[in-house]
Amino acid sequence: MRTTNFWLLFVAMLCGMGSGMATINNISQIGESLGYTSVERSTLVSLWSIWNFLGRFGAGYVSDIFLHRRGWARPLFSTLTLAAMAASHIIIALGFSGNLYVGSILVGVCYGSQWSLMPTITSEIFGVLHMGTIFNTIAVASPIGSYIFSVRLIGYIYDKEASGEGNLCSGTYCFMISFFILVAVSFFGFLVAFVLFMKTTRFYKTVVLRRLRNSGRG
Repeated sequence: MRTTNFWLLFVAMLCGMGSGMATINNISQIGESLGYTSVERSTLVSLWSIWNFLGRFGAGYVSDIFLHRRGWARPLFSTLTLAAMAASHIIIALGFSGNLYVGSILVGVCYGSQWSLMPTITSEIFGVLHMGTIFNTIAVASPIGSYIFSVRLIGYIYDKEASGEGNLCSGTYCFMISFFILVAVSFFGFLVAFVLFMKTTRFYKTVVLRRLRNSGRG
């Protein structure tokens, strides 16, 4: 926790995991405000779960290929998924017809990718001696981010915009401001992850790749 790399990874995960979890926590309410039926809202949650799994599997597989074959530092893929996360929040914020189908798929892939990449990056940068402690400390970023963005941001703005019976809100304005803020959050996470990528590129080439090749020979 006294290293810059730890906090760069922690903040990047706070932005990515936190905004992703905030989206799925509110996806049903967003769908309701945009006129989606209950069946469609259930489908959105299912789509998110499916693509979340594929993101976890795909990010690990693809990053392994590029690390072993081309020597690309794994934080690069965390950077790319945060950029895609920002794009998904833009799609949700715009509120056009069918936007939540596209948005839930992209958020699911990106959120799953972050969960796949984070423990691997943690072990490669900090080693495995205290892997359990370090991993779970960084993983705290997810619930912290979820609380901040779900309750203090999305929930607060929704309640402020809501009116009428049941304190409900209808229309794109219910969530537009929240998700444009999440765009900024994800973009900030992208910048932080990019700094981590630049700082660790040499380390990956001189230490991580050598370690992997030596273990492969063994």
